Amino acid sequence: MKKKRSEMDEVTLILWDLKCDDWTVRQNAVSRIGRITDSAVLADLISRIHSEKWYVREMVAAGIRSITDSGLSEPLKAGLTATDACIRNACARALGIMRCRTAEDLLKRAAEDPDSRVSRTARTSLELIHNGGPR
Repeated sequence: MKKKRSEMDEVTLILWDLKCDDWTVRQNAVSRIGRITDSAVLADLISRIHSEKWYVREMVAAGIRSITDSGLSEPLKAGLTATDACIRNACARALGIMRCRTAEDLLKRAAEDPDSRVSRTARTSLELIHNGGPR
Protein backbone atom coordinates (compact mmCIF):
# COMPACT_ATOMS: atom_id res chain seq x y z
CA MET A 1 0.00 0.00 0.00
CA LYS A 2 1.36 3.41 -0.98
CA LYS A 3 1.66 6.27 1.45
CA LYS A 4 -0.40 9.37 0.89
CA ARG A 5 1.47 12.63 0.24
CA SER A 6 0.31 13.90 3.63
CA GLU A 7 2.09 10.95 5.29
CA MET A 8 5.44 11.46 3.50
CA ASP A 9 8.40 13.30 4.98
CA GLU A 10 9.81 16.34 3.14
CA VAL A 11 12.73 14.49 1.53
CA THR A 12 10.51 11.71 0.22
CA LEU A 13 8.14 14.33 -1.23
CA ILE A 14 11.00 16.16 -2.93
CA LEU A 15 12.40 12.94 -4.42
CA TRP A 16 8.93 11.88 -5.49
CA ASP A 17 8.29 15.22 -7.19
CA LEU A 18 11.68 15.19 -8.94
CA LYS A 19 10.54 12.02 -10.73
CA CYS A 20 7.19 13.45 -11.83
CA ASP A 21 6.41 13.66 -15.55
CA ASP A 22 5.23 17.25 -15.12
CA TRP A 23 8.12 19.69 -15.62
CA THR A 24 6.55 22.32 -13.35
CA VAL A 25 6.34 19.85 -10.48
CA ARG A 26 10.04 18.97 -10.93
CA GLN A 27 10.99 22.66 -11.05
CA ASN A 28 9.00 23.35 -7.91
CA ALA A 29 10.84 20.52 -6.14
CA VAL A 30 14.21 22.00 -7.15
CA SER A 31 13.06 25.38 -5.81
CA ARG A 32 11.97 23.75 -2.54
CA ILE A 33 15.48 22.35 -2.11
CA GLY A 34 16.88 25.87 -2.40
CA ARG A 35 14.47 27.04 0.29
CA ILE A 36 15.21 24.29 2.84
CA THR A 37 15.77 25.79 6.29
CA ASP A 38 16.17 22.64 8.39
CA SER A 39 19.71 21.24 8.37
CA ALA A 40 18.39 17.75 9.26
CA VAL A 41 16.24 17.74 6.11
CA LEU A 42 19.18 18.77 3.94
CA ALA A 43 21.45 16.18 5.58
CA ASP A 44 18.81 13.50 4.97
CA LEU A 45 18.44 14.55 1.33
CA ILE A 46 22.20 14.46 0.73
CA SER A 47 22.52 11.07 2.43
CA ARG A 48 19.70 9.52 0.40
CA ILE A 49 20.60 10.92 -3.02
CA HIS A 50 23.42 8.48 -3.86
CA SER A 51 20.98 5.72 -4.82
CA GLU A 52 18.97 7.91 -7.20
CA LYS A 53 19.34 8.11 -10.98
CA TRP A 54 21.77 10.66 -12.40
CA TYR A 55 19.08 13.10 -13.52
CA VAL A 56 17.55 13.21 -10.04
CA ARG A 57 21.00 13.82 -8.53
CA GLU A 58 21.55 16.66 -11.03
CA MET A 59 18.25 18.29 -10.06
CA VAL A 60 19.09 17.99 -6.36
CA ALA A 61 22.46 19.59 -7.11
CA ALA A 62 20.70 22.46 -8.88
CA GLY A 63 18.64 23.09 -5.77
CA ILE A 64 21.66 22.85 -3.46
CA ARG A 65 23.58 25.38 -5.56
CA SER A 66 20.93 27.99 -4.78
CA ILE A 67 21.15 27.58 -0.98
CA THR A 68 22.43 30.71 0.76
CA ASP A 69 21.36 30.07 4.37
CA SER A 70 24.56 29.83 6.44
CA GLY A 71 22.63 27.79 9.00
CA LEU A 72 22.83 24.91 6.53
CA SER A 73 26.63 24.89 6.33
CA GLU A 74 27.11 21.67 8.32
CA PRO A 75 25.22 19.34 5.94
CA LEU A 76 26.83 21.17 3.00
CA LYS A 77 30.27 20.56 4.48
CA ALA A 78 29.37 16.89 4.91
CA GLY A 79 28.20 16.89 1.29
CA LEU A 80 31.74 17.68 0.16
CA THR A 81 32.48 13.99 0.74
CA ALA A 82 29.43 12.64 -1.10
CA THR A 83 30.05 9.83 -3.56
CA ASP A 84 28.51 11.83 -6.40
CA ALA A 85 30.66 14.57 -7.92
CA CYS A 86 27.69 16.74 -8.89
CA ILE A 87 26.60 16.85 -5.23
CA ARG A 88 30.16 17.64 -4.05
CA ASN A 89 30.33 20.40 -6.66
CA ALA A 90 26.98 21.89 -5.61
CA CYS A 91 27.95 21.85 -1.93
CA ALA A 92 31.28 23.55 -2.71
CA ARG A 93 29.47 26.26 -4.66
CA ALA A 94 26.86 26.89 -1.95
CA LEU A 95 29.56 27.14 0.73
CA GLY A 96 31.44 29.68 -1.39
CA ILE A 97 28.36 31.75 -2.11
CA MET A 98 27.58 31.94 1.60
CA ARG A 99 31.28 32.68 2.27
CA CYS A 100 31.48 29.99 4.90
CA ARG A 101 34.84 30.52 6.61
CA THR A 102 34.45 27.34 8.68
CA ALA A 103 34.53 25.33 5.43
CA GLU A 104 37.94 26.62 4.29
CA ASP A 105 39.92 23.51 5.24
CA LEU A 106 37.35 21.23 3.63
CA LEU A 107 37.29 23.36 0.49
CA LYS A 108 41.10 23.23 0.34
CA ARG A 109 40.82 19.43 0.32
CA ALA A 110 38.03 19.63 -2.27
CA ALA A 111 40.34 21.77 -4.43
CA GLU A 112 42.32 18.53 -4.91
CA ASP A 113 39.23 16.52 -5.89
CA PRO A 114 39.79 14.15 -8.82
CA ASP A 115 36.75 15.64 -10.55
CA SER A 116 37.88 18.85 -12.27
CA ARG A 117 34.49 20.54 -11.79
CA VAL A 118 34.62 20.00 -8.05
CA SER A 119 38.23 21.17 -7.70
CA ARG A 120 37.59 24.28 -9.84
CA THR A 121 34.45 25.16 -7.87
CA ALA A 122 36.25 24.63 -4.56
CA ARG A 123 39.05 27.01 -5.64
CA THR A 124 36.47 29.58 -6.76
CA SER A 125 34.65 29.23 -3.43
CA LEU A 126 37.90 29.77 -1.54
CA GLU A 127 38.47 32.94 -3.57
CA LEU A 128 34.96 34.14 -2.68
CA ILE A 129 35.63 33.49 0.99
CA HIS A 130 38.97 35.32 0.93
CA ASN A 131 38.18 38.14 -1.49
CA GLY A 132 34.42 38.45 -1.35
CA GLY A 133 34.32 39.97 2.09
CA PRO A 134 32.15 38.94 5.01
CA ARG A 135 28.60 37.95 4.40
